[in-house]
Amino acid sequence: MSCLVTAKVEKLLLEGPLDAICSATVIYQTMNRNDLLPYEEVIKIVESAVKSSLERIRDFQRKESVMEVLTEMKSGYKSILGLNKIKVLDTNKESTPDTTEEEIKKNIEMLNEKLKHPLGDDDGPLYSALKKTVENIVLSDLTWRDPVANMVLSDNSYIVTGLHRKLKPIFMEPCNKMKCTPPKLVVKKCEDFLENFEVLSTHKIVENAKHDNKWKEDDSDLLKITGRILDVLGEIWSSPIYATSTSRNKQSEGTYITDVIVPLLRASLVNLPNGYICTSIAERQSIASKIRKNKGIDGERIGKKPDIMGIMKQDTNDIELIYVESSRITCSKKKKMMMIPAGNEFGVVGIQIAGLDMRLNVLVKDLGGIPRYFHLDHAEIPISPHLTNTKSLIRVLLNLRNVMIVNKSLITQALLENPPRNTSQNTTVSTPDNSMYYNSNSMYYNSNSMYYNSNNN
Repeated sequence: MSCLVTAKVEKLLLEGPLDAICSATVIYQTMNRNDLLPYEEVIKIVESAVKSSLERIRDFQRKESVMEVLTEMKSGYKSILGLNKIKVLDTNKESTPDTTEEEIKKNIEMLNEKLKHPLGDDDGPLYSALKKTVENIVLSDLTWRDPVANMVLSDNSYIVTGLHRKLKPIFMEPCNKMKCTPPKLVVKKCEDFLENFEVLSTHKIVENAKHDNKWKEDDSDLLKITGRILDVLGEIWSSPIYATSTSRNKQSEGTYITDVIVPLLRASLVNLPNGYICTSIAERQSIASKIRKNKGIDGERIGKKPDIMGIMKQDTNDIELIYVESSRITCSKKKKMMMIPAGNEFGVVGIQIAGLDMRLNVLVKDLGGIPRYFHLDHAEIPISPHLTNTKSLIRVLLNLRNVMIVNKSLITQALLENPPRNTSQNTTVSTPDNSMYYNSNSMYYNSNSMYYNSNNN
């Protein structure tokens, strides 16, 4: 029950009018009919809701209002207690039921049903083991923050970490096949660059693209891309604004994104063999996120606003491929925790940057249509010469490029084979003709559940 109450408070903090966010309204949300919980229980629930909400709030004014809630808890609790004693409050009059538990229950039932029908040859024992664990889930303990509540099986959830040692590799197979070891020439290029560094004032179809632990470009192409990335790092290392910790502390999130993150991404994604990907820093609303959201309190659909988006142009279609969230260059431990994405709010390829830490995540569907969320790789961004961190960053960015070459080819092929119909916007997440899933041979495209297609408007 406490999980449902916490979710109720979170909804107010995330979606409620700004002038309605205060300690009194938050405490009111924790009441069960006309019963007010003890202060110790209320503060525990509110602290959890505030922490979770701050991880997802991008608007500064809303974040400030939410942070003030905890400072007003004692006076707010006293006010609600007094109003409740004189029977001014009557929560029995509430007419809108909270359907969170029912919706989560339906999702778990649908997940169980999918786990009954494995389609891959090796998925039988895996699905059977997953089904046993899912069947034992206590529904009242779940909130929308749990990936499984959204029918997503995350690689770091107890459902997966508790698998038998022979079954875990089967689950992780899609992720393991995406990661490649950089060629020795690339590693040598990094070493030579660092050793000699001095501060200095079309479209081609990729046939049979698939994730198979192989680079989609030859070593000479990878060396060229590595050189471009190293050139960007050289400019960063030469910049006086990143020379000392004092100067770095003065830089805003926008400066960090413009000077460091975007140039690194553009250098790694330039001249893809199968076309270009545009990196947009407009922090505009993600259409893919917008059409998946339920209507907000004011009736307007609210989508997530990434700091950077990677967008592919296919004829008249704009398709969002990459979502990037970033903090400032200096980042507290609390902020790093806030940058971890919610289980139901990430794209197909997501990049989280907290301070200097860059994390590359991917979302794929298996043969049963169940999304799997993986942490593919990570690195620390070197803002000064550092050999180990430079090699790690090159590895992450080259793998990002490799994944995007494959994904872009698969989407192009899917759009050619199944052109989208120009119909009214559909917010459902099932398009069987364009279903996207991953196996050892291919990944297919689903325009509603994974990417946004402008012709669906």
